[in-house]
Amino acid sequence: METLIRAAPERTQANFYRTATGVEADLVLELPADRLWMIEIKRSLAPKVSRGLRVAVDDLQPHKTFIAYPGAERYPVDPSIEVVGFRELAEELAGMD
Repeated sequence: METLIRAAPERTQANFYRTATGVEADLVLELPADRLWMIEIKRSLAPKVSRGLRVAVDDLQPHKTFIAYPGAERYPVDPSIEVVGFRELAEELAGMD
């Protein structure tokens, strides 16, 4: 998580999201130009979308939602959620202006 935060552009604000009912998102990045990215961190090589993540996406309506994992493949798991490796996601954040 710290690697992703450090890779993000300057002026990015990093938070987590949790509701009283236990819905969570590990990392919510408020990026420059009013972009909001939600990132769920998974250790599994076969990450799955939790019901809580879907609820968090509905609540926050982020521009992009990722499940970051230690693998190398990138693929959509839902029209609004994409699985991406930690390294690739960090590179994408570092390349933003």
